[in-house]
Amino acid sequence: MSGEIMITEHVSRSSVLIAGAGIGGLAIALSLLRRGIDCDVFEQASELREVGAGLWISMNGVRVLQDLALTQQIEQNCIAAERRDIRLWSNGGSWPLYNRSSDPAGNQPYLLLRAHLLKILVEGVRRLKPSAIHLNAHVVGFGQDDEGVRAKLADGIEVKGRALIGADGAHSKVRQGLIGNIESQYTNAIAWRGLVPVDRLAPHQREHVVSTWIGPTAHVTAYPVRWQDTELMTFSGQVDRADWLLESWSEKGAVEECLKDFVGWHSDIIELVKNVDTLNKWGLFVRPSLDTWSNGRVTLLGDACHSMLPYLGQGVNMALEDAAVLARCLDDQPNDLAAAFQTYQDLRLDRTTKVAKSAAGMLPVFHNQALTTPETAGDYIKTQWAPQATAARYDWIYQYDATTVPLH
Repeated sequence: MSGEIMITEHVSRSSVLIAGAGIGGLAIALSLLRRGIDCDVFEQASELREVGAGLWISMNGVRVLQDLALTQQIEQNCIAAERRDIRLWSNGGSWPLYNRSSDPAGNQPYLLLRAHLLKILVEGVRRLKPSAIHLNAHVVGFGQDDEGVRAKLADGIEVKGRALIGADGAHSKVRQGLIGNIESQYTNAIAWRGLVPVDRLAPHQREHVVSTWIGPTAHVTAYPVRWQDTELMTFSGQVDRADWLLESWSEKGAVEECLKDFVGWHSDIIELVKNVDTLNKWGLFVRPSLDTWSNGRVTLLGDACHSMLPYLGQGVNMALEDAAVLARCLDDQPNDLAAAFQTYQDLRLDRTTKVAKSAAGMLPVFHNQALTTPETAGDYIKTQWAPQATAARYDWIYQYDATTVPLH
């Protein structure tokens, strides 16, 4: 069956069209279908798969997954961290940030592979509408009028629906059609990420702990995830680098090059890099905050409207929040899409802008010259990660509940 026949057979004019089958696109699809709102998802890739990477879902994201009735599947695939520690790059000194047993509020993240969350969302969508996800279907433009929207695909097919949600990532074609080209700016930092089978590591490196290692010009976050019966350690390292100009999160990296970025670091980090199975690197870019996400029957979600640096681990959590709020707005105002999209934007724009700015502001906290020597590092860490400072930095993010925030 050709792509054109499949799409024209299964997409109704009353469907909400969603560009992008990433986590944000699938979360909004599932949230809409659970409310009885028809939708279709258009994904440019030929198959649904993810480059292997760990993912950290904080409580603001967990609440959305609970609302989507995915708690059981998530908990079967995730690892719940026992604690989070701040570690010093040079000698491995450790300062506790939180401990599961002493935090009844449950602010510890769920740790899992991005591919697992994607698979769970895909299964949830297909249970409710088996034909909802269309592959090899890249939305490259759109038009709209009082009757509906027309999404144009890369192969020339036009798909008609009653609304379009651009969940198509940092390089969003829907955003480009709404707002025009938004230039990104390189931040003079790159990110490395990879996965290491824990059986290659020493026993003390296999604990169910989130470790954030900080230094003068780089920092590393390491935490365990599970793939079937195998435990893996996620390695995510951000490094000050002025020589990287490609905005891609799936570029292959070389172990030898990565090791050069961590010369002098503690042996635990060196062993992580040396034992990594696959290694990717990407340049870290920022875009200016948008003043608007919506126009008529078209709106944006997730990285398409507020891509952010990974320093607070909130990119995927913001997309989940967007999905919950947007679905509620469409359910609340089903016959006035422009009003629903405006309400959604009003509720989300300020929060996501603040989170993005806070994430960017973490770089000089993680990378600081006070961390050069153990003598100066101790006082710095005790100040920056004191309980009061930590609460001010994270609590307002984690306590937000996208499933209950008032719409009016």
